[in-house]
Amino acid sequence: MNRLLLVAACLLYGLSLIWSYENVEGVAGYLATYIRFFPAVYEIAGFVLIAGLASFVMPLRISKPSDVALWMLFLLWLVPSLLLTYHAGTLPASEIFKFLVAVSASFALLVLLCRGPIMKVPRISIPSLVFKVALVIPTLALSAVVIQLATRTNLDPTVNLFDLPAVYGRRLEAQQVMESGSFPLFGYALSLLGTSLAPICFIYGLIRRRILFVVLGLTGLLSVFFFDGTKSNLFLPILFAGMLVLGINRGSQFGTKLAFSLTGLVAVGGYLWVEYQFIWISSFLTRRMIMAKATTLGVYYETFRDSPVLMQDFGPMRLIGVTPTTGKANLVGQSFGAGLSEGWNGNGWSSMYADFGIGGLIIASAL
Repeated sequence: MNRLLLVAACLLYGLSLIWSYENVEGVAGYLATYIRFFPAVYEIAGFVLIAGLASFVMPLRISKPSDVALWMLFLLWLVPSLLLTYHAGTLPASEIFKFLVAVSASFALLVLLCRGPIMKVPRISIPSLVFKVALVIPTLALSAVVIQLATRTNLDPTVNLFDLPAVYGRRLEAQQVMESGSFPLFGYALSLLGTSLAPICFIYGLIRRRILFVVLGLTGLLSVFFFDGTKSNLFLPILFAGMLVLGINRGSQFGTKLAFSLTGLVAVGGYLWVEYQFIWISSFLTRRMIMAKATTLGVYYETFRDSPVLMQDFGPMRLIGVTPTTGKANLVGQSFGAGLSEGWNGNGWSSMYADFGIGGLIIASAL
């Protein structure tokens, strides 16, 4: 019964994505450029693959952090890819479907590999006080540095960072500050605060119920957000809190609860956009975190399927002096009308496919 409920939740989530793509994002958003009609049999085939993976591959209960990562990948990347990739590009749907079968197989390989024995990592015992001091002092210091730098560089404090055009303007300002050379190593400090120290503070505070750490983590994330407008720093606390709630009861039915939650968010976001022109939920969650991943997979496949394997853009090749004339992201941007100056960033699977072809999908899963 639990497995049937899981399959139903995943299929309902897929239906909500199709509805939102074709009736919300495809009408009001930038994805209107990527609406293409194709035989319904391929949508049905996508649902069959989703049901099969949910029935026989995905875990019902989470028992380790990698299980959470698998569910996030499955629902935020693979499900939309199996249903929406056909809209991006010009290739026949039959060719795209064959590629998606290979992608599904590589993801199943990843799940199977994650079921193997857990690596034994030696534990390091650190006194609680030492841990707290080592976490609090750098977080406070870097938050203060970010706030002070924003003040010294005259970033406009009146900018509405909930207005999308204003956000991109702020990002450009912040990038110019970091590239000016006046503040060496500041970019690394900003990344350390926004992606490591502040999130760890927030999560530690939630788990241990320490309000001070929650406030400190929020302060760090918000200081980064108001400096460079990176919206992920604004929404990370919501994501972490949501994951914690879904993981209560020892992770039972985590995937089912996550699928139903995402379905509700997609539906509510679409409704608010259509009825009240409130685009934030749909823009950030549905378009950026979900649908953009599906179009990315499709455009990378179309760009590199007939091209030579581009190992020149594979990181280790740079160590032997091979540097690419043009990066993969820029080639994709050029192929789809954005020009060489605009990149279309890929994920691990799409990037590895560009480097190694179908074999790259297996490499991505193995890594």
